[in-house]
Amino acid sequence: MTRKNTFRIMILLSLCLFIFSSAAPADVYIKKIRQTETSSPKVEKSQKPIDEKGVTWLTKDKMREDMGNTSIIVRLDQKKIYMNIDHETKTYSEIDLPIDMEKLIPPEAKQLAQLIEMAHIFKDTGEFMKIRGWNCKKYLVEITTSMMGMNMPISLIIWTSKDLGVDLSAYLKLQGEILSTNPFTKDIAIDFKRIEGFPVVIEFAMAMPGMESKYREEVVSVDGKKAPAGTYDLPQGYTKIPYNPFGLTSPEIK
Repeated sequence: MTRKNTFRIMILLSLCLFIFSSAAPADVYIKKIRQTETSSPKVEKSQKPIDEKGVTWLTKDKMREDMGNTSIIVRLDQKKIYMNIDHETKTYSEIDLPIDMEKLIPPEAKQLAQLIEMAHIFKDTGEFMKIRGWNCKKYLVEITTSMMGMNMPISLIIWTSKDLGVDLSAYLKLQGEILSTNPFTKDIAIDFKRIEGFPVVIEFAMAMPGMESKYREEVVSVDGKKAPAGTYDLPQGYTKIPYNPFGLTSPEIK
């Protein structure tokens, strides 16, 4: 082999290495916006809508979701979920995977859960629409909730897309783990696996006696880039508190 041919092969190999290293899968960085509104017929003037910015970092076995002052981190590699990470109170709850609901839910939450009845209907509407240039499909979840004769209907509209470049199998698995942490959404987690695409728009509405709450969350951009160091790590110096799906938590005594 001549020196010239050897040089050409070396250049070709270097080019191939560059291409493959550049094509290595990166984390997915998703920016979102959410507007929350709460209204009550007993109050003449509804509360001012709350606007929040959110971010989702996603890779094969890790996910972090930030919205406002709270975060959720899923670490399949560590078999952990860090829920209700509050950056104001510097507290969090830790959940082991796989989830054992009997061990996970504290006694006071189990007592409350016995008073609540919940059923849901999951619908693939077959409707399509373009949102921010992405081809989206509409799903509808209707939830019927009642507690001691008090009805609280919930509706969830989800527009999803396959155009975002997200590893959907990884996302569905990670998000499914989050839904499984609540005894009332664990059944929804099963239907959630039927969704085709990543949620681009989520519209949530819940009606309670004397109050209505709703929010609209929308993806505004999606990029592939390496997550900063520590993105998927629990923040240092935070206090661990027992997990409770109803928010009835108190700091652990150390």
